[in-house]
Amino acid sequence: MKQMIVIVSTVLVFMAVIYFTNFGVENKSNADTQNVTVSATVLTAMTFSTTAGSTAAFGSLTPGSPIAAPATGTVLSVTTNAANGYTIGVSDAVAGSDSALHQSSTYIADYAGTIATPTTWTGTGLGVTLFAADTGKNTTQWGAGTTYNDVLNQYAGIPETATTAHTVTGYHSSADTSSWDFKLDVPGTQKTGAYSGTVTFTATAVLS
Repeated sequence: MKQMIVIVSTVLVFMAVIYFTNFGVENKSNADTQNVTVSATVLTAMTFSTTAGSTAAFGSLTPGSPIAAPATGTVLSVTTNAANGYTIGVSDAVAGSDSALHQSSTYIADYAGTIATPTTWTGTGLGVTLFAADTGKNTTQWGAGTTYNDVLNQYAGIPETATTAHTVTGYHSSADTSSWDFKLDVPGTQKTGAYSGTVTFTATAVLS
């Protein structure tokens, strides 16, 4: 009798192992995949700010003794995701050969150099120069100067409408700066008094 119990118990254990093994096989599933294509168009974004030199105060000017200002330079900062870079234009909204500096209807003249062909300083008027840039300063255009009052800086009178004065090509993932400065002198015949005005810089993303 004891021998029969041992045999039956062994058979039951064996059957239990088979049952659980089959359970695992019967619940195995097949896998399948489907792909989804995603797409998007990133639009152009830009921020433009003046980080130094938002005012160019020349102070008291003696005719024949030119002054450069501001000493910090006017530092412009551009952040853009434009793949092809950006441009900076400059203008003063004043027609003809007059500069932005005026008192009532009396104006100080523009400097004689142009944006296309700036010159090292000679003569009188209000002129602008680009003396430094993180990217792409055109030294043939603006000279080899590196500081706000460098004698190698080349100057241009400021046009009435926005004219491209600095071009930055390619994509830049962080802020890109350019440093500008103004220089002023007047002839001895310039009417005395306080003059003021506004110069405008315009940043434009290059889309193609």
